[in-house]
Amino acid sequence: MDFKGYLNSTAQSINEEVEKVLIEFLAEVKKTNPKLIPFALGLINSAKGGKRIRGTLVKLGYELAGGTPNLEILKIGAALEILHAALLIHDDIADQSLTRRDQPSLYQAFGGDHYGISQAINIGDIALLLPVRIITESSFLGEYKLKALSYLSRIIINTGWGQVLDVEMTQKGTDVTEEDINFININKTAKYTIAGPLQIGAILSGAEEKLISSLGEFGENLGIAYQIKDDILDGEVKLERVDKKVIEYADKARSVIPQLKNSKLLNEMVDYMVERTK
Repeated sequence: MDFKGYLNSTAQSINEEVEKVLIEFLAEVKKTNPKLIPFALGLINSAKGGKRIRGTLVKLGYELAGGTPNLEILKIGAALEILHAALLIHDDIADQSLTRRDQPSLYQAFGGDHYGISQAINIGDIALLLPVRIITESSFLGEYKLKALSYLSRIIINTGWGQVLDVEMTQKGTDVTEEDINFININKTAKYTIAGPLQIGAILSGAEEKLISSLGEFGENLGIAYQIKDDILDGEVKLERVDKKVIEYADKARSVIPQLKNSKLLNEMVDYMVERTK
């Protein structure tokens, strides 16, 4: 199976797990207080859609470390997708985005005023903690879960700092340096989208530090290439200025592949990330 096929197949499984987790969450909310149901439904709606790349890479990292695919690792993949929904809820408020995936962003769905913003922040906060609970209550070894949670907390903190600097530059007009852009790309995309999910999956499979480090190096370089490609597709940068950067970071990612298993799939993954047209 090529990487695109692997992604499509795994994404379907991750979607099913996200749905199961959130149905259980909704049942819990109904017992807690029926007045909270519309807000739980808001989170469920916010978690729909997307490529499910993060959840897929959790499973891939687990397999690269020797783990046999199972429902538990798919549930962790679903947890990372719920985390993604939480961060997007907050991100839409910061960026004043009116829509998300062709629907009103959550704060807009709740009215777009101070009330709507307040409730969206609250729901985003709840969604940030759901993945922690999912990992904590999973059946993986305790030491593996603790290490995975440590990595997850670092990912969230680093993503937050990347967002802080991004807002500073876009909303305050602070001078932008290449170092600033690299910091944002590494923390908002590379670690959060690719390196972190791969590492968390590997950790839950009992991977040694050398493999975890190699996955981090591979994921960070590919993540930077992925973000630059996004900027090109969104028309935010000129192609001639950054296309060489995409190739440069993709090649850096490829240089790590010999240290990892399934080199064919990983090379196809690099191709998919940097050659896509949308």
